[in-house]
Amino acid sequence: MKAMSCLKVVAALGLLFAAASMRAEDTLEKVKKAGVLKWGADPSGGAPYVFFDPKDPDKIIGFEVDIMDKLAEHLGVKHEIVKSDWAALLDNMKSKRTDLVMNGVEINEDRKKVVAFTEPYYVYEQQLTVRVGDKDKFKSLEDLKGHKIGTLNAAEANNVVKRAGFADDDILQHDDSLTPYTDLELKRCDGVVQESIIASFYAGKNAKLFNVEKTFSPGKYAVAVRKEDATLLAEVDKNLKLMKENGELAAIYKKWAIWTDAQKSIGVGEK
Repeated sequence: MKAMSCLKVVAALGLLFAAASMRAEDTLEKVKKAGVLKWGADPSGGAPYVFFDPKDPDKIIGFEVDIMDKLAEHLGVKHEIVKSDWAALLDNMKSKRTDLVMNGVEINEDRKKVVAFTEPYYVYEQQLTVRVGDKDKFKSLEDLKGHKIGTLNAAEANNVVKRAGFADDDILQHDDSLTPYTDLELKRCDGVVQESIIASFYAGKNAKLFNVEKTFSPGKYAVAVRKEDATLLAEVDKNLKLMKENGELAAIYKKWAIWTDAQKSIGVGEK
């Protein structure tokens, strides 16, 4: 009986060791081992975040590319953009096509249920854009009730306009950040709501469009990771905190003319 018990213990231990050796490789370990961090982003009409360089269409630039350059440097790896439609970025990450997503992903309660977020790296605000000839007619979202309004598909702006009382049929969702402004010019809608840094880039220099000065509905961007990737989350958090404290994030925001004093509220320091 004692011999049988010993055999059972040995067998059980063998199974435990086998299970441990077959465990899923930790994502941070995988990244470090491969030397490459794969991140999801949509460069199609994605300025100033991640977009194709107008001077070199084969090159992808943007303030988040600059952030990832520094983040990968701190992690001691290279980074690789895995491109997809913006609305599919989180699903692609959950399917393990990417290690994380950084592409203007707004923190909200619905997303918190399915992914884990790092500490925020940027504070944004929404902004209304109208045609210049309508700037005295449409001064706020309230003035646009009953009119068509353009947004980016799956972006937080949709929740903002829904909370403001707009019907689903009056919200025209687009697959990139540029086409809402094109539709506005062509009078397919009478207003566009997107983050102010998008409005500044795409509408700010367009003589036919007008960005209503008063911004609203502030929120925060963060890096999204899978809920089970606690070690990767902690490592990215650690390095984002470092980049806030050493002035690297502030320098990137100033380079892209998107610095605001609101960034100080999340610990982004200037050097």
